[in-house]
Amino acid sequence: MKFKIKYLSFLFSLNLFCFLLKAQDAQFSQYFNNPLYLSPAFTGLTDEHRGILNYRNQWLGLSKAFQTIHLSYDYNFEDKKNGVGVFLFRDMAGSSRLNTSNVGASYAYDFKLKNELEIRSGVQVNYVTKTVNTANLIFNDQLIPNAPSVSADANTQFSKHSYLDIAAGAMVNTLNYWAGISVAHVNRPTTSDLSEDSKLPMRISVHGAYKFIQSKKGNTLLKYISPTFNYRMQGNFDQLDVGVLYVNVPINLGIGYRGLPVKKYLPTYSNNDAISFLVGMDIKEHKMRVAYSYDLSISRLIGSSTGSHELSLIYELSKRAEKARKTITTGPTF
Repeated sequence: MKFKIKYLSFLFSLNLFCFLLKAQDAQFSQYFNNPLYLSPAFTGLTDEHRGILNYRNQWLGLSKAFQTIHLSYDYNFEDKKNGVGVFLFRDMAGSSRLNTSNVGASYAYDFKLKNELEIRSGVQVNYVTKTVNTANLIFNDQLIPNAPSVSADANTQFSKHSYLDIAAGAMVNTLNYWAGISVAHVNRPTTSDLSEDSKLPMRISVHGAYKFIQSKKGNTLLKYISPTFNYRMQGNFDQLDVGVLYVNVPINLGIGYRGLPVKKYLPTYSNNDAISFLVGMDIKEHKMRVAYSYDLSISRLIGSSTGSHELSLIYELSKRAEKARKTITTGPTF
């Protein structure tokens, strides 16, 4: 009982912080440019080699807000109908510099139904480490004389925590469309040493895209319009991303909306988050694609966040002859 009282204010601060975030997981506006984070079923969905760097700086106008980096590499074993991938992830947030680091591996298998129709399923294993710098936090014992000591013990009790995290996903894939579902935190890992009840809620994502093809060469799409969506829910909260991309190789342009206006968590709280604008380019001579997006906040943070910035670098390399390739590489830009 004494232990629970001692850490009451500390736990309350952490729970309040998580509540204001609306979810425990990082988000990317360019979810279609971060396939291994979206779903392990996308692992190896490339001609051969693929490396991707994703960087997001969210709410730049707020001091020490959120910075997220995701670096991934995956490879397609076309003859064996499967793909493997590895990735590194780091997210930093808040004045306490809450740091989430993740190293993991993923695997996907391809079930061919027809020449241009396949079902892919995948699994992902992650090792996650969370650290926090409590030296930048102010506790009740630093403000109230003779209050229960929290600040001294917080440095040892909540400085670092690690756990194993598992995700799974499946998708149907054709040249014209893809649609899938993924579930992160399948094993519901405990994210804190302070409480056994701090299990991470599963994050369920339903996503897809359709391509109105206007020009192509073989299986290579040259010009198309692609509406996309990504609906996800975690714990008591959910969110919807919808958008449309116009691709006329080498140019990529897009606009999207994030929010769920039909659902309100509070009577006076409008569930609108941001409008995203994207511009990208294929650099064929370097086998690279670059995409930048800016999120214009339309929530209550509109006057202080100054929006969010996101950058994606996609590098793809294949030594296989184009006529011999069997993989249906799909998606708006990957």
